Amino acid sequence: MIKAKIIFIILGLILFYFIFRIKYSYQFRIIEKLILFIIFIFGFAIIIEPLILDKIALFFKIERGRDFLFYIYIFASFWGLLRSHVRINYQSSLIKKLASELALIKKKRQ
Repeated sequence: MIKAKIIFIILGLILFYFIFRIKYSYQFRIIEKLILFIIFIFGFAIIIEPLILDKIALFFKIERGRDFLFYIYIFASFWGLLRSHVRINYQSSLIKKLASELALIKKKRQ
């Protein structure tokens, strides 16, 4: 069990390092980094002391901590899906705008 905790902590620290090296110019806002920081702290606390999850689950009247973790995952996945959808639509509109401007420039040259 101790080996697994050490491995998960090391993997979490590596992931933490790479995520926080991302520049703000990639549409990665400061609030998202703050949320990720809180998630990492929560994750490290769960790795070190898994019973924390059961205590939090009891507070929300959920029987098992694993179920609570799954519910959190559902909400986080939904948020990520919506965020990705918005980014894709925004980039698609930029590409369409660029293509139309290029077509107009090409037409003026002829």
